[in-house]
Amino acid sequence: MYSNIYCYLGAVLVVLKSMKKIFIIPILLISLMLNELSLAAQGTKKIFWSESQQFDWGMFKEKRAGYGFIKAMTHSGISYEVDVKEGLIVLNVEAYFIYGKSWVMKGYKKPHLLAHEKIHFDISEIFKRRLDKLCDRYRVDYDTFIKRDYQEALQRDFDIIFDEMDEYQREYDGDTSHGTISFKQKKWEKDIREALKNTNR
Repeated sequence: MYSNIYCYLGAVLVVLKSMKKIFIIPILLISLMLNELSLAAQGTKKIFWSESQQFDWGMFKEKRAGYGFIKAMTHSGISYEVDVKEGLIVLNVEAYFIYGKSWVMKGYKKPHLLAHEKIHFDISEIFKRRLDKLCDRYRVDYDTFIKRDYQEALQRDFDIIFDEMDEYQREYDGDTSHGTISFKQKKWEKDIREALKNTNR
């Protein structure tokens, strides 16, 4: 099972020193799922997707009794932030997993269920790569970024990718009945492995 919550809009203040004056420039920052300050306050740990990242039940830290046929929940998603370095726009895009918001019911730490949850994280990575590719058009100098109103266009692209990811995650859960239909689960695992293999990070 996969969960998402909301996206938020914030601002990063970048201080540039020029001719002994300090200019504070508002920069767009959009992250998916949870407010970073809230995460830090809660001591919630998250990891970013990587091919070498070990994925096991020890990552599912939240204590939940579960509900109905839902035996585990993966809280993963994508985020990006915009920064300015030496007058150029820098965009960092990540797929992440939140330990303290992911859970599994006691007695259900089964390999087949873990494999199902791992695919949710992998799907986040696939859509992260799509977003990162779209972001290439916005990796320009700061003046161009502002003059062409790329902040608004970037948010639109982000919203589109987010909606597509959310729909795809739900399709995955529905088609596999949350990993309980074995042959369909195996097909999804194969397809997602191929998708990761054939796309660039």
